[in-house]
This record gives sequence, C-alpha cells and structure tokens, in this order.
Amino acid sequence: MKPIPFDATYLPLLHGVGGAYDELIIFGGIGLILVVLGYLSWKASNGKEQRRQKRKARRVGRKR
Repeated sequence: MKPIPFDATYLPLLHGVGGAYDELIIFGGIGLILVVLGYLSWKASNGKEQRRQKRKARRVGRKR
C-alpha cells in the first residue's frame, strides 16, 4: 500500500478555476447564503411581532 504523495493532497474544488482560492469562494458563497437567510428570517419575525402588537392594541381598545 502506497502512502498518499504530498503533491496529490491539494484537490481544487472548482477544478482550478479560482486557483488557491477555491475553498474561499465556496465557503464564502455558503456564508453569504446563510447571512441572507438569517436576515430574511429576522425580517419576517420582526413583521410578525409588529402585527401581534397591533392586534393586541386593537383588543385592548375594544374592551374600553
């Protein structure tokens, strides 16, 4: 059984398109997607909270 040669340990993920920055491009893209999804989730929950506050204010106003 032969050991893995040192020159074959680097496997370019984008087939050498980005050079040594292949991993940075891929993981940066994944990170960007996660940031966008987090922002959209925060925005949706913020809107939901505002709608809940308005509904609660209407209920309190009706009881008087």
